[in-house]
Amino acid sequence: MDTYSADVIEIDSEHFLRFKVGNDELKIPITKDEPVEVKKVFNSLILKLKKGSFKFSIKEEENGDIIYHVAKEYIEQLNSELDDIYKELEESDLLEPDA
Repeated sequence: MDTYSADVIEIDSEHFLRFKVGNDELKIPITKDEPVEVKKVFNSLILKLKKGSFKFSIKEEENGDIIYHVAKEYIEQLNSELDDIYKELEESDLLEPDA
């Protein structure tokens, strides 16, 4: 299982959870509601799961703010969901042959 990095970035006063998956960079807004963008990121992650299992990690911050703690919890939930989806893809024989 690969582990990719995630971090919180700020763009124009909005916070995003940024995922680095290989050469790709995906961003989920965490301070505004953009369901279409979130859906696009999840679809991309599912396509990547077909190539092999992975999870995300975020650098520990001892004195992280509320945004950091929301992002950390989000990543924990996302990792659990990614694991479940990977198992379903495997059981349904939907993984790519190289996986």
